[in-house]
Amino acid sequence: METKPKFKKLSKEELTELLFEDPVLSNFFIDNDLNPEYIEENIPRFLSFITEKDHCIACQGLNSCKQDNVGLEPLLSFEDNKIKFIYRECGFMVNKHQIDRKNQLIDAMYMPQMILKADLEDYKTDTENRMEIYRYMMKFINLYSRGDKVKGMYLYGQYQQGKTYTLAALANELTKKGYRVIIAYYPDLVREIKSSIGNHTLEALIAKLKKADILMLDDIGGENQSSWIRDEVLGPILQHRLLDELPTFFSSNVSRKELPMYMVENQQKAEMMKAYRIHARIETLTEEYKM
Repeated sequence: METKPKFKKLSKEELTELLFEDPVLSNFFIDNDLNPEYIEENIPRFLSFITEKDHCIACQGLNSCKQDNVGLEPLLSFEDNKIKFIYRECGFMVNKHQIDRKNQLIDAMYMPQMILKADLEDYKTDTENRMEIYRYMMKFINLYSRGDKVKGMYLYGQYQQGKTYTLAALANELTKKGYRVIIAYYPDLVREIKSSIGNHTLEALIAKLKKADILMLDDIGGENQSSWIRDEVLGPILQHRLLDELPTFFSSNVSRKELPMYMVENQQKAEMMKAYRIHARIETLTEEYKM
């Protein structure tokens, strides 16, 4: 193994001294009871280790990784009187895998990417309402993790009060525990459902929403109302989740009590009755909180 250029001007004695000055190598020599002759014979290997190790110490992330095998940091092993390089994933690579696994568990449909960064640790509890919502989320995580049946949340309040962030922060926390979550911006979901009629993907989409471990519909009541979507799509989805006791969450600018008025095309009695059927399912599925 060729000595690295920056070490070529040093004598063997100076190189050996340099090796002993490195705390990782010094401990390695002591732990494995290596004699000076053996160390001198393997100077090139130890220098190569120092170079690779120093790359990791100065590294700012995977994009700037200088290792031949990106994301792997070197370790030394001594077996059968031989020095071996072994590699393990560095902190940056471990973090990337954690993010990748989380992103596989959360399906953020029609939501901005920034939602994936929402975190309960950053959740503001500066009002009594927010504190109450936070307590509910902690209770939900605890009970759901134990396998208990627990209701979802209907979260309502004025525009830009943090309802979407609240759902996303809870969704991200649940994915850390291995649960699969769909969080969808409901107005865009409705548009997708309408467009899927012509390309034969409607049934698959509805099945996906029915069976998700946890379903979160953001901004319900904010879409252009369609009786067909309400009765033939949303109704069956909620009924399935109600019967299977699958947690379902909603955010809205209006309360549960007001929601039926936003789910009708006209004020006829038949329309209102259908809207109240949806209301009844949502009421059974959720606990209501005001942001």
